[in-house]
Amino acid sequence: MSVKRVGDIGILAVVATAAITLILDGWVGAFPVELFRFPLNILTMALWLMLLVYLYRNHKSSSLARALLSPEATYLSLFILATIGIALGLELRPSTTAWPVVVGLLFILSHTTLVIMRGWRDSRGIRWRFSITHIGLWLALSAGFWGAPDREQLRMAITTEPTNEAYTMEGALRVLPYDVTLLESRIEHSPQGTPTHYEATIALEGKTVSLSVNHPYNRTMAQKIYLVNFGTTTSGERYAVVEIVDEPWQWITASGVVMLIVGAVLLFARGPRKRGVQQK
Repeated sequence: MSVKRVGDIGILAVVATAAITLILDGWVGAFPVELFRFPLNILTMALWLMLLVYLYRNHKSSSLARALLSPEATYLSLFILATIGIALGLELRPSTTAWPVVVGLLFILSHTTLVIMRGWRDSRGIRWRFSITHIGLWLALSAGFWGAPDREQLRMAITTEPTNEAYTMEGALRVLPYDVTLLESRIEHSPQGTPTHYEATIALEGKTVSLSVNHPYNRTMAQKIYLVNFGTTTSGERYAVVEIVDEPWQWITASGVVMLIVGAVLLFARGPRKRGVQQK
């Protein structure tokens, strides 16, 4: 099959995939990410990796493998990543659960995985700079993609009485393994009377913790507690609303970012590649 023919098929496949994902997003709604919570996300990821390994080892010369390893696939991955980043940064659709985003990220991860399998070593041995940089990117993207189903966002109203009851964004009750108590709340106002700063002091697990808007408390590496709002009950008692965000895959994301930084430093320290010399 000619290169032009393969390119035409690739363009048609991209257009068809984009159209299908947009139709699914409008017809079905958001991708059911909650169905892939642990351990199903781990099993799905393992199956996906096995299929990619099989494709690379046994059908490297197939049209699919060549398309996923082509320079055009790299350009498309960068375009998708930039588009998603801009859309999410501007708080526009698509959201992280939109079908185009899910399929786009899966394509990027598939391309990156095959690139790593092809380039992690050469005739001189392991290409450490290449491997560290690309594996770091793979870990950071994989944690955000495969770990998304395990991310949980809870909210709870706390008063001067200890409570361990929180609720998901859908209203389901979650009983926490610790109590939270409101010790003090403070609101600063502008001269016009508009609230400008919220701050609360809470007690949990024997600790006194200060919270303010955009300054969360890191209970663990995977869990952060944010101050969201204040309110007053019908009896005049002040309460605070806190948000608990649990991201079990956060340490994998952090590891990937560290590897990316290390890889970038090593590449910078290596300097420009000399002509005719292959850089490891």
